[in-house]
Amino acid sequence: MEKESKLNLLLTSFLSLVLGITLVVATEDLLISINYVLVCIFLVIGVIQIISFFVNKLYKKGNYNSLILGTILIWLALFIYIYYTMLIIILPIILSLYSVIMGVVLLIKYFNIKNLLKIKYKRYLLLSILSFIVGILLITRPKWTVYTYFQITGIYIISLAFTYFLEFLAYNKKNKAWFI
Repeated sequence: MEKESKLNLLLTSFLSLVLGITLVVATEDLLISINYVLVCIFLVIGVIQIISFFVNKLYKKGNYNSLILGTILIWLALFIYIYYTMLIIILPIILSLYSVIMGVVLLIKYFNIKNLLKIKYKRYLLLSILSFIVGILLITRPKWTVYTYFQITGIYIISLAFTYFLEFLAYNKKNKAWFI
């Protein structure tokens, strides 16, 4: 693995850990300041992706993934910075709509599998009901549900950060190098 890629892994691990911890301990006051944390994280990762695109000369190989990802992350950082208050107001509505749509899709999938394959996949029915419940909770108790959603997402991101860090350590151990 190249030197820049290992540095990307280490920085992504650290920034993911910061974001995950921030989401887990989120309170109302912290959610107001999370805007700046998200903006900084997305900006840094976006800039790193764009720099690695040019440093690794991926344009010669026709691989534009780093450039596209970096540009999207920088755009997302600017969007979050400018429209943060609107995002917090609309987030429960968007998540509720997504959850209800997923509930409908899973319910349709349950009946299709039941009718076509004559097999009852009850997990689709259970997930469908759970999606409907989450959708209703997001509309009726948006603040509580969003905090819980942020905490679950934070735990997931922390686990990703540890995965990235372990991958970084594995590459260093393989190359017998302690740091980058």
